[in-house]
Amino acid sequence: MSEFSLHLSDDQIQLQDWVHQFAADVIRPAAEEWDEREEFPWPIVQEAAKIGLYGFDFMAQMMMGDQSGLSLPVAIEEMFWGDAGIGLSIFGSGLAAAGIAGSGTPEQTIEWVPQCYQVVEPAQESRC
Repeated sequence: MSEFSLHLSDDQIQLQDWVHQFAADVIRPAAEEWDEREEFPWPIVQEAAKIGLYGFDFMAQMMMGDQSGLSLPVAIEEMFWGDAGIGLSIFGSGLAAAGIAGSGTPEQTIEWVPQCYQVVEPAQESRC
C-alpha cells in the first residue's frame, strides 16, 4: 500500500490551473448575474461541456483514473473558487450519477449515468 500524500502530481497541477482559469475567465465574471437571476446557468454549463469540463468522460476520469483521490477535489475546489453555486451546477450531476451507480444494476448504470451529463436546452428537462 502506498503512503498517503497531499502532494499534487504534474497532471493534477495542470488540472488545477486549467479549472482555475475557467473559473476566473467564465464563472467569476458571470456569478453575480446568475445569482441575481436565480436561474440555472445553462450557458456556463454548456461552455464547461464544450471544453470537456462537464461530462461523463471527465467525471469517470476524475473518479476512476486517479488512484490518489485528489484530482476531483482539486477540480471542485477551483470551480467553487469561481462560484459555489455555479460549481454545484456543473458538478451536481455527479450526485445523481453516484446514486445510480451505487444502487442501480450494471445495466441501469450504463443506461442512466451518461444521461445525467447531457447538456440540454433550458426548455428541455434532464432526467437527472
